[in-house]
Amino acid sequence: MLASQVAHSQPRRGVSDEQIVREATRVASGDRLELFQYGLAADPALLPVAEAALPRMEALLGLKLDEATLGRKIRIYVSASTTVSHVWHGYDLPRDPRAIVFLNPRVAREAINGTNATYVHEMTHLLTWRFRSHTLREGIADYVALTLLPGAGVGPNPQGYGAPPVVTADIEKYLGTTKSPPAAVEDDREFRKSYYFASYRFVKFLIDRKGIPVFLELYNSKNPESEYPRLYGASRAELALAAREGH
Repeated sequence: MLASQVAHSQPRRGVSDEQIVREATRVASGDRLELFQYGLAADPALLPVAEAALPRMEALLGLKLDEATLGRKIRIYVSASTTVSHVWHGYDLPRDPRAIVFLNPRVAREAINGTNATYVHEMTHLLTWRFRSHTLREGIADYVALTLLPGAGVGPNPQGYGAPPVVTADIEKYLGTTKSPPAAVEDDREFRKSYYFASYRFVKFLIDRKGIPVFLELYNSKNPESEYPRLYGASRAELALAAREGH
């Protein structure tokens, strides 16, 4: 699994996930989610927004939260110490799967007014927590987020994709592969923006072409790079090119 090969798990943070979970205070609890705060006062209005989104996400994907592994409730922590929103242990979630999301205060506020879909992106990671292709993982999370909230900001692209970043060849070579994400995803803000947009564009292209069930068959396969010709009738490289050219 790709996660076991990733030396870095998410852009660097000053406070550990463990410390936030240990010291946070619960703000509100719903049927399927709980909201916590750490180092600030979180707005409880976020809870019903996220509660309403979860069943829509499950219906779109045809997936339910893996309660046997993750537990019955998703826990959202709004943290003053969180710069980059993420799930428990970031890219390394499959090593220790838990239904935990960490949001920075800005995206939490913007989630309430509907202008930021990062919380949906992160909860999608919990619905699709097993992954082998990092770009497919990030792409499907953006796809679900922007299907629920078209035009919203998401992840490292807070202004959304109205003016999409430029995608270069050094990013395209990762699309749909099982390669570990490059260090530039952590170290270079503009590269990160482009990498996430390219992942979204590629996944949207695949879903538009064959639908979500076929995409999830690819996503869940042990070796997705070998499955493109069977599932999509073209090589991974040909599909990445077609996604870039918009056909």
